[in-house]
Amino acid sequence: MRTFFHKHVLIVCKTSHKRAALLGNEVANWLQSLDYRVTVISAMEDIASRITSNTLLTVVLGGDGTILGVTRCLIGRRIPVFGINFGRVGYLTASQPEAWRESLTSFFNKQLPTYTCMALHWSLKRGGDVITSGYAVNDVVVSRGSLSRLLTLDVCIDDNDLGCLRSDGIIVSSSVGTSGYNVSAGGPILPPTMEMLAITPICAFQRMATSMVFPGSTICKITFSQVSMDCYMTVDGQEGQMLESGDDVILTGEPAAMHFVGRPNGFFDHLRSQCFTSGSAPCEMGEQA
Repeated sequence: MRTFFHKHVLIVCKTSHKRAALLGNEVANWLQSLDYRVTVISAMEDIASRITSNTLLTVVLGGDGTILGVTRCLIGRRIPVFGINFGRVGYLTASQPEAWRESLTSFFNKQLPTYTCMALHWSLKRGGDVITSGYAVNDVVVSRGSLSRLLTLDVCIDDNDLGCLRSDGIIVSSSVGTSGYNVSAGGPILPPTMEMLAITPICAFQRMATSMVFPGSTICKITFSQVSMDCYMTVDGQEGQMLESGDDVILTGEPAAMHFVGRPNGFFDHLRSQCFTSGSAPCEMGEQA
């Protein structure tokens, strides 16, 4: 294995998680023995400021939520994320904690590939001006506040006005994010390497309102125009912004913006474990679980 001292690896550990922190230090010691320069931080620290021009890899010890937050800071930087699973699902991870050494060795030996995924770029316009913008790994959700009242949202796709949607809200998801809130709301699951947008109403009043899939280059505009009604935009379930009447949320895909270590066909492993029964024989009608 050929390494260079000037190559830098950033290790980010799940906040306030002792096992992740202990293993993070163990991984750091191993990498330093291979002459890598290593920085170990908590996920609550400023991640972007720890990235250097020589950062080769970011190792994240945590669940999918931790990986989402770290990956948002790396969008467009072409630095792969190597996830070690300390969560329940581990959809975005490359290794379980007990196998990290073998998996990292495979990565450095170019036996464990990286794959790219589309991110979402979003902007919030108020009075015709962009007041804030950013990126999402999974999804951007526009939804109602605490009152159980339907939102009325105007939806426009590539300058094609689809009209008003009366619902609890709407989810715009990247392919990576379709296995999250999107599928819980009845949307499709897409392979993570597809550059597509899934747009899924949440509990729509119109029974025919259904999830839609568009190319990643599609521009989706969602306009909130009600008064005396709370409405929020939420990014990856982690960052929120209250909307005002007349606000436009504009979304489109950012191609090849995220880099993950692992095999993209691991997506099918998750489908197999979560959506299908094991074994080759078909289930019999009336079969007891």
